[in-house]
Amino acid sequence: MKTESKVGILVVASIAAIMGFSYFLGVINPFADTEEIFITYNFAGGIEVGSPVRVMGIKAGKVKEIIFEPGMKSDSGEEVNLKLRIAIDRKAFETVRTDSQFFINLAGVIGEKYLEVSPGSSLSPRVSPGGVYRGEDPPRIDQLISQSYSLAGKLIKIVENNEGDFESLINRFNDMVKNLNTTLAIVNKLDKERGLQDLIANLNVVLGDVKSVSGKLKSKDTEKTLDLLYRLMWRLDDLDKKAIKEFLQEEGIKAKIF
Repeated sequence: MKTESKVGILVVASIAAIMGFSYFLGVINPFADTEEIFITYNFAGGIEVGSPVRVMGIKAGKVKEIIFEPGMKSDSGEEVNLKLRIAIDRKAFETVRTDSQFFINLAGVIGEKYLEVSPGSSLSPRVSPGGVYRGEDPPRIDQLISQSYSLAGKLIKIVENNEGDFESLINRFNDMVKNLNTTLAIVNKLDKERGLQDLIANLNVVLGDVKSVSGKLKSKDTEKTLDLLYRLMWRLDDLDKKAIKEFLQEEGIKAKIF
């Protein structure tokens, strides 16, 4: 076999091996049945081309391209500068809706970044292939750490500038705790001497009597009696001394009683 033939076979075998390895890793897949959409961000949190795309936690695609577009605006008018082109398996693509959310997450503490797609409501329309949708910007860890240091510095400064006030507040709190302990000790002492229990027992007796009287006042006989008294008072309201005297004289009572 000629040397040229051997070199040609080696090159073809190498290319086939590379393509097979790439297919195994998912870098290339000419038989993949996918749909592509665009997701916009202002901060992508370290996502890269080839990063996996997961739908409901299942790997169903990957990031195909990262596009920088300064001045681009979303449908809501928000300015966004970054756009990701992602490919999603057709079966999983059917579950992605217009109200779906697109998060950039981290697999584990030091794992790779991936794009997570949460399915939306079944009542919402499906996303359109080639459509552009807004993603959720991941939190800036570096900014959070910087802000935490800044907040800690401000707290330390406040404590240092108001050291006397904090000391006074702590002393007042200690006094309050002492007073509370003293009160609990007195209550405990009364409880041991059964004075508190006797007081509670007497209160229960009084409340029982009040309840009994209240129950009797709510009876039908009591209501009838009160109604009769009410009507009698209304009848007597129109009477005066002169009317009563004339009534008695008509009955033959001549004595002067008024």
